[in-house]
Amino acid sequence: CVCVLVWTLPRTVQLAVRPHSQNPNQHTNTTLNMDKANLRLSGKLEANGNGTIANQSFKLTATAGFANGGAVTLTANPGFSPAYTDKAANFTGDNVKAIADIGELQNIDLKFAKGGVDLAGQTCDVTVARDSSGASGVEIKSNVDKVGDVTVSLVQEGHKTLNNEDEAAAAAAVRISADIPLSDVNADLTGSVDYDLVGKDANIRIGYHKDDITVRLRTNVDSDKKAKTTINLDYSGIEGIGVGVEVKDDKTGALTVTKDDFKLKVPVKDNKPNAEEASITYNWGIDM
Repeated sequence: CVCVLVWTLPRTVQLAVRPHSQNPNQHTNTTLNMDKANLRLSGKLEANGNGTIANQSFKLTATAGFANGGAVTLTANPGFSPAYTDKAANFTGDNVKAIADIGELQNIDLKFAKGGVDLAGQTCDVTVARDSSGASGVEIKSNVDKVGDVTVSLVQEGHKTLNNEDEAAAAAAVRISADIPLSDVNADLTGSVDYDLVGKDANIRIGYHKDDITVRLRTNVDSDKKAKTTINLDYSGIEGIGVGVEVKDDKTGALTVTKDDFKLKVPVKDNKPNAEEASITYNWGIDM
């Protein structure tokens, strides 16, 4: 049995650029050679403690050079993108017909990234992204004297590409983050702080790394000045295996074990592991 998947991508993409404001009718066509792009197919499979198997992520990513050292990335989600919902398995019964949509490309996200951009005399790395939903985001990174790395992120409600942890933003945000120079105190310490000018919430992150042990502390302070803390402890002393513990101040957390591209996660609530909500995920990728 031979299975052949065929996706047809355009060899070139033309963008109309208006370089001179004094002549609004003048445009310059910039061509992206998409036939020279790096192409990667990736996804994530998840097996759950209740016996179901689901495809959590499935996408096709093409990246090509752009604007003298920049990059443009197109991310398409093929029609075959079932998600773990309730307790229904995706590969049984009537749901198996979704496999027929595997060749249909839809929901294309677009991202432009360019380093070394001069903004008001400051050298910056700029990323602009627009999701298929229409929500956009901008991220500007720079190294500021006597401060360190500073990042300004502007995202619209629903934007996912540039939002934290690749989740859709619950609301519009203008977030400023900066490093805390803890390495001056101890070379094994790192720290950062960020603040949302719209939502009025802040995150303080402190990390410690020594040999095979990494400790991360995150404290979130919301607009009502209520704080929530999460502590992560990771150990990598066992060859090829990572072990992690996450503890939150509401007595929830998780135990994780990683091996190559596999990850076992067991949620913990009220100091007890929840085997039914445990999951094994496999992140895979194919360079095409």
